Amino acid sequence: MLTRACFAVLVILVATGCPADRTGERTLRGSAMPVPPAMRGLAPPALAVIGELRAPESVLHDAQQDVYFISNINGSLLTIDNNGFISRVNPSTMQVELKWIEGGKRGVTLDAPKGMAVIGETLYVSDVRAVRAFDRRTGEPRGEIALPGAALINDITTDGRSLYVSDTGLLTGPGQSFYRTGSDTIWKITDGRPEKLASTTALQHPNGLDWVEGKLRFVTFGPNELYELSGGKQKRIGTLPYGQLDGLVHLADGTPVVSSWLGDGIYRRSGDGFIPILTGIDAPADIGYDAKRRRLLVPRSGTNQVTIHSLP
Repeated sequence: MLTRACFAVLVILVATGCPADRTGERTLRGSAMPVPPAMRGLAPPALAVIGELRAPESVLHDAQQDVYFISNINGSLLTIDNNGFISRVNPSTMQVELKWIEGGKRGVTLDAPKGMAVIGETLYVSDVRAVRAFDRRTGEPRGEIALPGAALINDITTDGRSLYVSDTGLLTGPGQSFYRTGSDTIWKITDGRPEKLASTTALQHPNGLDWVEGKLRFVTFGPNELYELSGGKQKRIGTLPYGQLDGLVHLADGTPVVSSWLGDGIYRRSGDGFIPILTGIDAPADIGYDAKRRRLLVPRSGTNQVTIHSLP
């Protein structure tokens, strides 16, 4: 019987001969486990499945430390309950510290964490009421940055000096259905000071953000569009097969990879269009990319898992 402890997360390793490790009250070791039925037919297949998460929203590879961070909403998208948490994963051993940063513990406030980014020694996490800062190595809280008037503070990316944060301009009503607030904004935060880089409903509910070769890209949770933002003006640079776009990353050559809720999958740019590279995923959220190992990191909010896939 599996018990929940600080590190108590089941990791299913598909690669033959790789041990499944979890540290805490005890360590579980064994041979490779079969791929669950829900994972079959994926291309590329899952290398690993991290389970026992709670509404995982975003995965970030901190390349300098070589660790994965996973944000867990652990409840509703906008509920102020101080029970959100950040998991930390060793990419080599798949050892998982489930609640490395935990709302309500050690002076941490964390309600429903979503996007993440690192600048210097600080891990920034978007939350319901603010962007929160933590020591990237210890997890100790380092303050917060409020975004006045924001409705749904969502994804974060960085150019190495400034943060870029999306307000998707949505709130939830009865039955958890979304309604529009008109607050669609992309914020820029430099030295702790926020400013509106663009604020208009023409942004069409900006969600995933990515900084690529000196330019800011974003996708929309409304229509199926990939945009570039420069000088406060947006330019459409791609159209996907489906809408409700969430995560956005890029490969080594700059190729964008996008997750779509309506498409139930992950799409990669090919020529002038996009092709599916993962399908059959319920609520694929804010994907991450491990450039060192060429791994796609997929938070699956519908099944409380993160799956890890090797890309060519």
